[in-house]
Amino acid sequence: MPQTLPRLHFSLQRYTLRQRMLLLFAALAGGVVLALGLGLYLGYLKHRSPWAMEALVVGGVLTACAAVALIVGMWWLFDEHVAKPLERLAGELRARSHSHVGSELEDMEARHLGDLAPAASALLRHLNQARNELAETIARETTRQVNEKDNLCALLADLPLGVLVCTADHHLVLYNGPAQALLSTWGSKPDDAMGGADLAAAGSDPPCLGQRLFDYLEAHALLQAYQSLQEQNDSDGALTFSCVLRGSGRRLQARMRLLGQRLSSAEQRPSGYLLTLDTDTQPEAHRHVFQKNSGVSRCLAYDFELLSRGRHTDMALLPLDALTYVVFDTETTGLLPGRGDQIVQLAAVRIVNGKRVETEVLDTLVNPERPIPTSSTRIHGISDVMVAQAPTIEQVGRQLHRFARGAVLVAHNAGFDMAFLRRDEARIGLRFDHPVLDTALLSALVFGDAENHSLDALTARLGIELSAAARHTALGDATATAEALLKLLPVVQARGLRTLGALEAECRRHGRLSA
Repeated sequence: MPQTLPRLHFSLQRYTLRQRMLLLFAALAGGVVLALGLGLYLGYLKHRSPWAMEALVVGGVLTACAAVALIVGMWWLFDEHVAKPLERLAGELRARSHSHVGSELEDMEARHLGDLAPAASALLRHLNQARNELAETIARETTRQVNEKDNLCALLADLPLGVLVCTADHHLVLYNGPAQALLSTWGSKPDDAMGGADLAAAGSDPPCLGQRLFDYLEAHALLQAYQSLQEQNDSDGALTFSCVLRGSGRRLQARMRLLGQRLSSAEQRPSGYLLTLDTDTQPEAHRHVFQKNSGVSRCLAYDFELLSRGRHTDMALLPLDALTYVVFDTETTGLLPGRGDQIVQLAAVRIVNGKRVETEVLDTLVNPERPIPTSSTRIHGISDVMVAQAPTIEQVGRQLHRFARGAVLVAHNAGFDMAFLRRDEARIGLRFDHPVLDTALLSALVFGDAENHSLDALTARLGIELSAAARHTALGDATATAEALLKLLPVVQARGLRTLGALEAECRRHGRLSA
Protein backbone atom coordinates (compact mmCIF):
# COMPACT_ATOMS: atom_id res chain seq x y z
CA MET A 1 0.00 0.00 0.00
CA PRO A 2 2.76 2.56 0.79
CA GLN A 3 4.21 1.99 -2.71
CA THR A 4 0.83 2.09 -4.48
CA LEU A 5 0.12 5.79 -3.96
CA PRO A 6 3.46 7.01 -5.42
CA ARG A 7 2.94 4.74 -8.43
CA LEU A 8 -0.58 6.07 -8.90
CA HIS A 9 0.70 9.65 -8.62
CA PHE A 10 3.41 8.97 -11.22
CA SER A 11 0.87 7.37 -13.56
CA LEU A 12 -1.47 10.34 -13.27
CA GLN A 13 1.39 12.72 -14.07
CA ARG A 14 1.39 11.28 -17.60
CA TYR A 15 -2.01 12.82 -18.27
CA THR A 16 -3.01 16.44 -18.77
CA LEU A 17 -5.24 18.29 -16.31
CA ARG A 18 -8.32 17.79 -18.49
CA GLN A 19 -7.66 14.09 -18.86
CA ARG A 20 -7.20 13.70 -15.11
CA MET A 21 -10.47 15.51 -14.49
CA LEU A 22 -12.19 13.19 -16.97
CA LEU A 23 -10.84 10.17 -15.08
CA LEU A 24 -12.02 11.70 -11.79
CA PHE A 25 -15.59 12.24 -13.03
CA ALA A 26 -15.60 8.79 -14.67
CA ALA A 27 -14.56 7.27 -11.33
CA LEU A 28 -17.30 9.32 -9.62
CA ALA A 29 -19.91 8.02 -12.08
CA GLY A 30 -18.70 4.46 -11.60
CA GLY A 31 -18.81 4.86 -7.84
CA VAL A 32 -22.35 6.24 -7.90
CA VAL A 33 -23.60 3.38 -10.10
CA LEU A 34 -21.84 0.83 -7.90
CA ALA A 35 -23.25 2.35 -4.70
CA LEU A 36 -26.75 2.48 -6.24
CA GLY A 37 -26.54 -1.17 -7.30
CA LEU A 38 -25.29 -2.21 -3.88
CA GLY A 39 -28.09 -0.28 -2.15
CA LEU A 40 -30.76 -1.83 -4.36
CA TYR A 41 -29.34 -5.29 -3.80
CA LEU A 42 -29.40 -4.85 -0.03
CA GLY A 43 -33.00 -3.60 -0.30
CA TYR A 44 -33.92 -6.68 -2.32
CA LEU A 45 -32.45 -8.91 0.39
CA LYS A 46 -34.94 -7.36 2.84
CA HIS A 47 -37.94 -7.96 0.55
CA ARG A 48 -37.40 -11.02 -1.62
CA SER A 49 -40.23 -11.15 -4.17
CA PRO A 50 -40.45 -11.19 -7.99
CA TRP A 51 -42.34 -7.89 -8.20
CA ALA A 52 -39.76 -6.24 -5.90
CA MET A 53 -36.86 -7.38 -8.11
CA GLU A 54 -38.53 -6.04 -11.27
CA ALA A 55 -39.33 -2.71 -9.64
CA LEU A 56 -35.81 -2.38 -8.24
CA VAL A 57 -34.17 -3.15 -11.62
CA VAL A 58 -36.30 -0.62 -13.49
CA GLY A 59 -35.85 2.02 -10.82
CA GLY A 60 -32.12 1.29 -10.57
CA VAL A 61 -31.51 1.56 -14.31
CA LEU A 62 -33.43 4.83 -14.59
CA THR A 63 -31.69 6.28 -11.55
CA ALA A 64 -28.25 5.15 -12.75
CA CYS A 65 -28.84 6.69 -16.21
CA ALA A 66 -29.99 9.94 -14.63
CA ALA A 67 -27.00 10.00 -12.27
CA VAL A 68 -24.50 9.30 -15.07
CA ALA A 69 -26.11 11.95 -17.30
CA LEU A 70 -25.93 14.46 -14.45
CA ILE A 71 -22.27 13.65 -13.81
CA VAL A 72 -21.44 13.89 -17.53
CA GLY A 73 -23.12 17.29 -17.66
CA MET A 74 -21.18 18.44 -14.59
CA TRP A 75 -17.95 17.21 -16.17
CA TRP A 76 -18.68 19.09 -19.39
CA LEU A 77 -19.35 22.31 -17.47
CA PHE A 78 -16.21 21.81 -15.40
CA ASP A 79 -14.12 21.08 -18.51
CA GLU A 80 -15.40 24.11 -20.43
CA HIS A 81 -15.31 26.65 -17.59
CA VAL A 82 -12.51 25.43 -15.31
CA ALA A 83 -10.14 22.84 -16.81
CA LYS A 84 -9.73 24.39 -20.28
CA PRO A 85 -9.23 27.95 -18.95
CA LEU A 86 -6.74 26.65 -16.35
CA GLU A 87 -4.76 24.76 -18.98
CA ARG A 88 -4.65 27.76 -21.27
CA LEU A 89 -3.85 30.15 -18.41
CA ALA A 90 -0.88 27.96 -17.42
CA GLY A 91 0.43 28.06 -21.00
CA GLU A 92 -0.07 31.82 -21.30
CA LEU A 93 1.74 32.42 -17.99
CA ARG A 94 4.68 30.23 -19.00
CA ALA A 95 4.91 31.92 -22.39
CA ARG A 96 5.00 35.38 -20.83
CA SER A 97 7.35 34.37 -18.01
CA HIS A 98 9.94 32.52 -20.07
CA SER A 99 9.59 33.87 -23.63
CA HIS A 100 9.08 37.60 -22.97
CA VAL A 101 5.69 37.73 -24.70
CA GLY A 102 4.56 41.27 -23.98
CA SER A 103 0.90 41.20 -25.06
CA GLU A 104 -1.91 41.33 -22.51
CA LEU A 105 -3.77 38.18 -21.51
CA GLU A 106 -6.91 37.81 -23.58
CA ASP A 107 -10.36 37.38 -22.06
CA MET A 108 -10.54 33.63 -21.57
CA GLU A 109 -14.22 33.59 -20.55
CA ALA A 110 -13.13 32.06 -17.25
CA ARG A 111 -16.03 33.30 -15.09
CA HIS A 112 -15.76 30.29 -12.78
CA LEU A 113 -12.10 31.03 -12.02
CA GLY A 114 -13.16 34.16 -10.18
CA ASP A 115 -10.35 36.69 -9.81
CA LEU A 116 -7.57 34.32 -10.88
CA ALA A 117 -7.26 35.54 -14.51
CA PRO A 118 -7.39 39.28 -13.63
CA ALA A 119 -4.84 38.69 -10.86
CA ALA A 120 -2.56 36.87 -13.31
CA SER A 121 -2.93 39.76 -15.79
CA ALA A 122 -2.00 42.29 -13.10
CA LEU A 123 1.04 40.22 -12.11
CA LEU A 124 2.21 40.01 -15.71
CA ARG A 125 1.78 43.76 -16.19
CA HIS A 126 4.07 44.36 -13.23
CA LEU A 127 6.52 41.79 -14.58
CA ASN A 128 6.62 43.45 -18.00
CA GLN A 129 7.03 46.87 -16.40
CA ALA A 130 9.97 45.61 -14.32
CA ARG A 131 11.51 43.99 -17.40
CA ASN A 132 11.17 47.19 -19.42
CA GLU A 133 12.78 49.26 -16.67
CA LEU A 134 15.63 46.78 -16.37
CA ALA A 135 16.07 46.69 -20.16
CA GLU A 136 16.22 50.50 -20.30
CA THR A 137 18.85 50.56 -17.57
CA ILE A 138 20.96 47.90 -19.28
CA ALA A 139 20.58 49.65 -22.65
CA ARG A 140 21.87 52.93 -21.20
CA GLU A 141 24.87 51.20 -19.65
CA THR A 142 25.79 49.17 -22.72
CA THR A 143 25.25 51.66 -25.55
CA ARG A 144 28.96 52.43 -25.84
CA GLN A 145 29.94 48.75 -25.91
CA VAL A 146 27.26 48.01 -28.51
CA ASN A 147 28.49 50.86 -30.72
CA GLU A 148 32.06 49.59 -30.46
CA LYS A 149 30.93 46.06 -31.32
CA ASP A 150 28.95 47.33 -34.32
CA ASN A 151 31.95 49.28 -35.56
CA LEU A 152 34.16 46.22 -35.20
CA CYS A 153 31.62 44.04 -37.00
CA ALA A 154 31.35 46.55 -39.83
CA LEU A 155 35.15 46.62 -40.13
CA LEU A 156 35.40 42.82 -40.31
CA ALA A 157 32.53 42.65 -42.80
CA ASP A 158 34.27 45.15 -45.09
CA LEU A 159 37.69 43.50 -45.04
CA PRO A 160 38.76 42.42 -48.54
CA LEU A 161 40.08 39.16 -47.08
CA GLY A 162 38.00 36.16 -46.15
CA VAL A 163 38.08 35.74 -42.36
CA LEU A 164 37.11 32.53 -40.58
CA VAL A 165 37.28 31.48 -36.92
CA CYS A 166 37.08 27.75 -36.20
CA THR A 167 36.92 25.53 -33.16
CA ALA A 168 39.66 23.06 -32.29
CA ASP A 169 37.67 20.35 -34.06
CA HIS A 170 37.34 22.55 -37.18
CA HIS A 171 33.75 23.79 -36.99
CA LEU A 172 32.88 27.34 -38.10
CA VAL A 173 32.46 29.98 -35.39
CA LEU A 174 32.77 33.16 -37.49
CA TYR A 175 32.86 34.13 -41.14
CA ASN A 176 32.68 37.48 -42.92
CA GLY A 177 31.18 38.43 -46.29
CA PRO A 178 34.23 37.70 -48.47
CA ALA A 179 34.65 34.28 -46.84
CA GLN A 180 30.96 33.52 -47.37
CA ALA A 181 31.10 34.53 -51.05
CA LEU A 182 34.34 32.67 -51.62
CA LEU A 183 33.33 29.37 -50.08
CA SER A 184 29.79 29.33 -51.45
CA THR A 185 30.87 30.28 -54.98
CA TRP A 186 33.89 28.08 -55.53
CA GLY A 187 33.22 25.14 -53.23
CA SER A 188 30.10 23.69 -54.77
CA LYS A 189 30.89 22.44 -58.29
CA PRO A 190 33.46 19.81 -59.14
CA ASP A 191 33.98 20.89 -62.73
CA ASP A 192 37.38 22.55 -62.90
CA ALA A 193 36.69 23.95 -66.36
CA MET A 194 33.55 25.93 -65.56
CA GLY A 195 33.59 29.60 -66.43
CA GLY A 196 32.67 32.75 -64.53
CA ALA A 197 28.93 32.46 -65.18
CA ASP A 198 28.96 28.91 -63.85
CA LEU A 199 30.88 30.01 -60.81
CA ALA A 200 28.38 32.71 -60.05
CA ALA A 201 25.53 30.26 -60.41
CA ALA A 202 27.23 27.71 -58.18
CA GLY A 203 26.79 29.76 -55.02
CA SER A 204 24.17 27.47 -53.56
CA ASP A 205 25.94 26.15 -50.45
CA PRO A 206 27.07 29.09 -48.31
CA PRO A 207 28.97 28.35 -45.10
CA CYS A 208 26.93 27.92 -41.94
CA LEU A 209 27.88 28.37 -38.29
CA GLY A 210 28.62 25.10 -36.55
CA GLN A 211 29.33 23.17 -39.76
CA ARG A 212 32.68 21.60 -40.55
CA LEU A 213 35.29 23.69 -42.34
CA PHE A 214 36.26 20.55 -44.26
CA ASP A 215 32.91 20.68 -46.07
CA TYR A 216 34.36 23.66 -47.95
CA LEU A 217 38.18 23.29 -47.84
CA GLU A 218 40.34 20.19 -48.26
CA ALA A 219 41.46 18.92 -44.85
CA HIS A 220 45.08 17.85 -45.41
CA ALA A 221 46.85 21.24 -45.50
CA LEU A 222 44.65 22.68 -42.73
CA LEU A 223 45.37 19.77 -40.38
CA GLN A 224 49.08 19.99 -41.05
CA ALA A 225 49.15 23.74 -40.36
CA TYR A 226 47.08 23.37 -37.17
CA GLN A 227 49.30 20.59 -35.85
CA SER A 228 52.45 22.57 -36.66
CA LEU A 229 51.21 25.64 -34.78
CA GLN A 230 50.29 23.53 -31.77
CA GLU A 231 53.76 21.98 -31.72
CA GLN A 232 55.35 25.45 -31.81
CA ASN A 233 53.41 26.39 -28.66
CA ASP A 234 53.74 30.08 -29.54
CA SER A 235 50.63 32.20 -28.86
CA ASP A 236 51.87 34.83 -31.34
CA GLY A 237 52.88 32.38 -34.04
CA ALA A 238 51.22 32.33 -37.46
CA LEU A 239 51.63 30.12 -40.49
CA THR A 240 51.07 30.91 -44.17
CA PHE A 241 50.26 28.00 -46.45
CA SER A 242 48.22 26.99 -49.48
CA CYS A 243 44.82 25.24 -49.18
CA VAL A 244 42.38 23.79 -51.71
CA LEU A 245 38.69 24.53 -52.19
CA ARG A 246 36.64 21.35 -52.20
CA GLY A 247 35.11 20.41 -55.52
CA SER A 248 36.84 23.06 -57.62
CA GLY A 249 40.44 22.08 -56.82
CA ARG A 250 41.55 25.74 -56.81
CA ARG A 251 44.25 26.87 -54.42
CA LEU A 252 44.07 29.80 -52.01
CA GLN A 253 46.68 31.49 -49.89
CA ALA A 254 45.72 30.97 -46.23
CA ARG A 255 47.15 32.28 -42.96
CA MET A 256 46.40 30.49 -39.68
CA ARG A 257 46.88 31.70 -36.13
CA LEU A 258 45.82 29.98 -32.93
CA LEU A 259 43.34 31.77 -30.70
CA GLY A 260 44.30 32.82 -27.21
CA GLN A 261 43.02 30.70 -24.32
CA ARG A 262 40.90 33.55 -22.96
CA LEU A 263 38.88 33.73 -26.17
CA SER A 264 38.40 30.03 -26.70
CA SER A 265 37.48 28.86 -23.19
CA ALA A 266 38.08 29.39 -19.50
CA GLU A 267 38.86 25.66 -19.26
CA GLN A 268 42.05 24.03 -20.43
CA ARG A 269 40.79 22.93 -23.82
CA PRO A 270 42.59 23.02 -27.17
CA SER A 271 42.19 26.44 -28.69
CA GLY A 272 40.56 27.18 -32.00
CA TYR A 273 42.16 29.23 -34.72
CA LEU A 274 41.78 32.26 -36.97
CA LEU A 275 42.04 31.62 -40.71
CA THR A 276 42.31 34.30 -43.38
CA LEU A 277 41.90 33.51 -47.06
CA ASP A 278 43.58 35.75 -49.63
CA THR A 279 41.73 35.92 -52.94
CA ASP A 280 44.29 38.14 -54.64
CA THR A 281 46.20 35.09 -55.79
CA GLN A 282 43.28 33.85 -57.88
CA PRO A 283 43.10 34.19 -61.68
CA GLU A 284 41.58 37.41 -62.97
CA ALA A 285 38.31 35.81 -64.13
CA HIS A 286 37.76 34.19 -60.77
CA ARG A 287 38.61 37.39 -58.88
CA HIS A 288 36.03 39.25 -60.96
CA VAL A 289 33.32 36.83 -59.91
CA PHE A 290 34.34 37.18 -56.28
CA GLN A 291 34.23 40.97 -56.43
CA LYS A 292 30.86 40.84 -58.13
CA ASN A 293 29.44 38.64 -55.38
CA SER A 294 31.12 40.42 -52.49
CA GLY A 295 28.86 43.43 -52.94
CA VAL A 296 25.88 41.30 -51.93
CA SER A 297 27.79 39.37 -49.25
CA ARG A 298 28.54 42.19 -46.82
CA CYS A 299 27.88 40.32 -43.63
CA LEU A 300 29.44 38.99 -40.46
CA ALA A 301 28.10 35.90 -38.72
CA TYR A 302 29.57 34.60 -35.47
CA ASP A 303 28.81 32.78 -32.24
CA PHE A 304 31.80 32.48 -29.93
CA GLU A 305 29.92 30.18 -27.56
CA LEU A 306 30.61 27.45 -30.10
CA LEU A 307 34.28 27.59 -29.07
CA SER A 308 33.51 26.27 -25.60
CA ARG A 309 30.80 23.79 -26.57
CA GLY A 310 31.80 20.14 -26.60
CA ARG A 311 30.73 17.83 -29.42
CA HIS A 312 28.26 15.04 -28.72
CA THR A 313 27.54 12.11 -30.96
CA ASP A 314 24.10 11.52 -29.41
CA MET A 315 21.87 14.50 -30.20
CA ALA A 316 19.17 13.18 -27.87
CA LEU A 317 21.38 14.02 -24.87
CA LEU A 318 22.04 17.61 -25.94
CA PRO A 319 20.29 20.50 -24.15
CA LEU A 320 17.64 22.16 -26.30
CA ASP A 321 19.45 25.50 -26.33
CA ALA A 322 22.69 23.87 -27.55
CA LEU A 323 21.14 22.35 -30.68
CA THR A 324 21.17 23.71 -34.20
CA TYR A 325 17.71 23.92 -35.79
CA VAL A 326 16.80 24.29 -39.45
CA VAL A 327 13.24 25.61 -39.62
CA PHE A 328 11.68 25.13 -43.04
CA ASP A 329 8.42 25.46 -44.90
CA THR A 330 7.10 24.41 -48.29
CA GLU A 331 4.45 25.62 -50.72
CA THR A 332 2.95 22.90 -52.90
CA THR A 333 0.65 22.23 -55.83
CA GLY A 334 -1.84 20.63 -53.41
CA LEU A 335 -2.30 18.78 -50.15
CA LEU A 336 -1.86 15.17 -51.30
CA PRO A 337 1.78 14.05 -51.71
CA GLY A 338 0.59 10.49 -52.20
CA ARG A 339 -1.42 11.52 -55.28
CA GLY A 340 1.26 13.40 -57.18
CA ASP A 341 1.27 16.89 -55.60
CA GLN A 342 4.71 18.53 -55.65
CA ILE A 343 6.71 21.22 -53.87
CA VAL A 344 6.82 24.58 -55.72
CA GLN A 345 8.74 26.63 -53.13
CA LEU A 346 11.02 25.77 -50.21
CA ALA A 347 12.64 28.03 -47.64
CA ALA A 348 14.66 27.37 -44.51
CA VAL A 349 16.39 29.42 -41.80
CA ARG A 350 18.95 28.34 -39.19
CA ILE A 351 18.95 28.74 -35.41
CA VAL A 352 22.30 28.28 -33.63
CA ASN A 353 22.68 28.45 -29.83
CA GLY A 354 19.20 29.90 -29.40
CA LYS A 355 19.62 32.68 -31.99
CA ARG A 356 18.47 32.91 -35.59
CA VAL A 357 21.40 33.53 -37.95
CA GLU A 358 20.18 36.26 -40.29
CA THR A 359 22.75 35.50 -42.99
CA GLU A 360 21.94 31.79 -43.27
CA VAL A 361 18.81 31.44 -45.38
CA LEU A 362 17.72 29.00 -48.08
CA ASP A 363 14.88 30.32 -50.26
CA THR A 364 14.11 28.95 -53.71
CA LEU A 365 11.31 28.17 -56.10
CA VAL A 366 11.04 24.54 -57.21
CA ASN A 367 9.96 23.28 -60.61
CA PRO A 368 7.21 20.72 -59.84
CA GLU A 369 7.37 19.33 -63.39
CA ARG A 370 3.58 19.42 -63.54
CA PRO A 371 1.00 22.24 -63.88
CA ILE A 372 0.15 24.24 -60.76
CA PRO A 373 -3.62 24.30 -60.14
CA THR A 374 -5.23 27.73 -60.19
CA SER A 375 -6.70 27.10 -56.74
CA SER A 376 -3.17 26.65 -55.32
CA THR A 377 -1.82 29.71 -57.14
CA ARG A 378 -4.55 31.80 -55.49
CA ILE A 379 -3.15 30.78 -52.09
CA HIS A 380 0.62 31.13 -52.52
CA GLY A 381 0.80 33.27 -55.68
CA ILE A 382 3.21 30.95 -57.54
CA SER A 383 2.40 30.26 -61.19
CA ASP A 384 3.76 27.94 -63.88
CA VAL A 385 5.72 30.79 -65.49
CA MET A 386 7.52 31.56 -62.23
CA VAL A 387 8.83 28.01 -61.77
CA ALA A 388 9.63 27.23 -65.40
CA GLN A 389 13.39 27.88 -64.96
CA ALA A 390 13.57 26.88 -61.30
CA PRO A 391 15.63 23.87 -60.08
CA THR A 392 13.89 20.54 -59.55
CA ILE A 393 13.31 18.80 -56.23
CA GLU A 394 16.47 16.71 -56.75
CA GLN A 395 18.66 19.82 -56.63
CA VAL A 396 16.69 21.65 -53.94
CA GLY A 397 16.42 18.53 -51.78
CA ARG A 398 20.21 18.12 -51.81
CA GLN A 399 20.62 21.80 -50.94
CA LEU A 400 18.31 21.44 -47.96
CA HIS A 401 20.04 18.26 -46.83
CA ARG A 402 23.44 20.01 -46.86
CA PHE A 403 21.96 23.11 -45.22
CA ALA A 404 20.62 20.92 -42.38
CA ARG A 405 23.78 18.90 -41.69
CA GLY A 406 23.89 18.08 -37.97
CA ALA A 407 20.65 19.98 -37.27
CA VAL A 408 17.13 19.27 -36.08
CA LEU A 409 14.48 19.85 -38.75
CA VAL A 410 11.52 21.94 -37.57
CA ALA A 411 8.25 22.81 -39.31
CA HIS A 412 4.69 23.74 -38.43
CA ASN A 413 2.57 20.62 -39.02
CA ALA A 414 5.86 18.93 -39.85
CA GLY A 415 4.24 15.69 -40.96
CA PHE A 416 2.88 17.41 -44.07
CA ASP A 417 6.22 18.89 -45.21
CA MET A 418 8.23 15.79 -44.30
CA ALA A 419 5.84 13.60 -46.31
CA PHE A 420 6.88 15.45 -49.50
CA LEU A 421 10.60 15.22 -48.71
CA ARG A 422 10.56 11.55 -47.72
CA ARG A 423 8.50 10.59 -50.75
CA ASP A 424 11.22 12.05 -53.01
CA GLU A 425 14.22 10.64 -51.12
CA ALA A 426 14.92 8.16 -53.93
CA ARG A 427 15.02 10.97 -56.52
CA ILE A 428 17.15 13.17 -54.27
CA GLY A 429 19.50 10.31 -53.42
CA LEU A 430 19.60 11.19 -49.71
CA ARG A 431 17.60 10.27 -46.61
CA PHE A 432 16.10 12.91 -44.34
CA ASP A 433 16.79 10.99 -41.15
CA HIS A 434 17.24 14.12 -39.03
CA PRO A 435 15.37 14.51 -35.75
CA VAL A 436 12.11 16.39 -36.45
CA LEU A 437 10.12 18.77 -34.21
CA ASP A 438 6.63 20.08 -34.93
CA THR A 439 5.78 23.54 -33.57
CA ALA A 440 2.05 22.71 -33.76
CA LEU A 441 2.63 19.86 -31.30
CA LEU A 442 4.87 22.05 -29.12
CA SER A 443 2.03 24.58 -29.04
CA ALA A 444 -0.35 21.85 -27.85
CA LEU A 445 2.14 20.89 -25.12
CA VAL A 446 2.31 24.47 -23.88
CA PHE A 447 -1.25 25.76 -24.34
CA GLY A 448 -3.32 22.57 -24.24
CA ASP A 449 -5.17 20.57 -26.85
CA ALA A 450 -8.33 22.67 -26.71
CA GLU A 451 -6.66 25.74 -28.31
CA ASN A 452 -6.30 26.56 -32.00
CA HIS A 453 -2.75 25.61 -33.03
CA SER A 454 -2.65 26.98 -36.58
CA LEU A 455 0.38 29.11 -37.45
CA ASP A 456 -1.76 32.26 -37.48
CA ALA A 457 -3.20 31.52 -34.03
CA LEU A 458 0.19 30.58 -32.58
CA THR A 459 2.00 33.68 -33.84
CA ALA A 460 -0.82 35.91 -32.60
CA ARG A 461 -0.69 34.21 -29.19
CA LEU A 462 3.08 34.68 -28.95
CA GLY A 463 3.06 38.29 -30.20
CA ILE A 464 4.88 37.47 -33.46
CA GLU A 465 4.14 39.69 -36.45
CA LEU A 466 3.14 37.72 -39.55
CA SER A 467 1.97 40.06 -42.29
CA ALA A 468 -0.55 39.04 -44.93
CA ALA A 469 2.12 39.53 -47.62
CA ALA A 470 4.51 37.09 -45.89
CA ARG A 471 1.83 34.51 -45.07
CA HIS A 472 1.75 31.54 -47.44
CA THR A 473 5.23 32.29 -48.70
CA ALA A 474 7.75 29.63 -47.74
CA LEU A 475 10.25 32.14 -46.31
CA GLY A 476 7.62 34.16 -44.44
CA ASP A 477 6.11 31.06 -42.83
CA ALA A 478 9.52 29.54 -42.06
CA THR A 479 10.70 32.77 -40.39
CA ALA A 480 7.51 33.03 -38.32
CA THR A 481 7.83 29.36 -37.32
CA ALA A 482 11.44 29.97 -36.25
CA GLU A 483 10.39 32.91 -34.07
CA ALA A 484 7.64 30.74 -32.55
CA LEU A 485 10.16 27.98 -31.82
CA LEU A 486 12.48 30.44 -30.06
CA LYS A 487 9.59 31.46 -27.79
CA LEU A 488 8.30 27.92 -27.18
CA LEU A 489 11.63 26.30 -26.27
CA PRO A 490 12.16 28.24 -23.00
CA VAL A 491 8.60 27.33 -21.98
CA VAL A 492 9.07 23.59 -22.51
CA GLN A 493 12.44 23.80 -20.73
CA ALA A 494 10.70 25.40 -17.75
CA ARG A 495 8.46 22.32 -17.65
CA GLY A 496 11.55 20.14 -17.14
CA LEU A 497 12.02 19.04 -20.77
CA ARG A 498 15.63 20.12 -21.17
CA THR A 499 17.07 17.69 -23.73
CA LEU A 500 16.02 16.73 -27.23
CA GLY A 501 15.39 13.14 -26.14
CA ALA A 502 13.08 14.22 -23.32
CA LEU A 503 11.15 16.57 -25.60
CA GLU A 504 10.78 13.93 -28.34
CA ALA A 505 9.48 11.40 -25.79
CA GLU A 506 6.95 13.91 -24.43
CA CYS A 507 5.82 14.78 -27.97
CA ARG A 508 5.28 11.11 -28.80
CA ARG A 509 3.36 10.55 -25.56
CA HIS A 510 1.33 13.70 -25.99
CA GLY A 511 0.55 12.75 -29.57
CA ARG A 512 -0.88 9.41 -28.41
CA LEU A 513 -2.92 11.02 -25.65
CA SER A 514 -4.28 13.64 -28.04
CA ALA A 515 -5.21 11.15 -30.76
